[in-house]
Amino acid sequence: MTNDVSTAVEVDLDMIAEQVWSAFLNGGEEETVYADSDSGAGVELAASVAMVGAYEGHLVVSCSHKASRDVASVLFAMEPEEVTADDVGDALGELANVLGGNVKSVLPSPSQLSLPRVSATAHERWPGTVEVCRTVVRWRDEPYVVTLLSGGPGGSHNAQEA
Repeated sequence: MTNDVSTAVEVDLDMIAEQVWSAFLNGGEEETVYADSDSGAGVELAASVAMVGAYEGHLVVSCSHKASRDVASVLFAMEPEEVTADDVGDALGELANVLGGNVKSVLPSPSQLSLPRVSATAHERWPGTVEVCRTVVRWRDEPYVVTLLSGGPGGSHNAQEA
């Protein structure tokens, strides 16, 4: 089993993020910046899916609480103030799942995706992984950091709980 990932995946991550945002969240009315230079330093939540099989790793989407409410309000056609914590978890998990599925399609196969997991970034760890590539999408003036990690024991999550 190998996790050799070519540089093309980094370019593809930018393209995949753009395609997912265009189709999934941005109806054309929002200005969206892809491959933004922002480091995403203010991220508070992370949604991730593990990939197991020919490729083992994780796809992680990290963002602020405000950004997560924006995603949920668009996906569920709600006002941001109506969004609950459960809505945030469902929406970020779905975003990670869609991004992960698209990324998985360009990686060695066969691989499977886990169910999504959403947690506070301060408590999330992926031992034994290395960052393959990342991109930052700026949507509604909030950064969303999309990261592809390689490795990890059996594709499991190994999160430390609060």
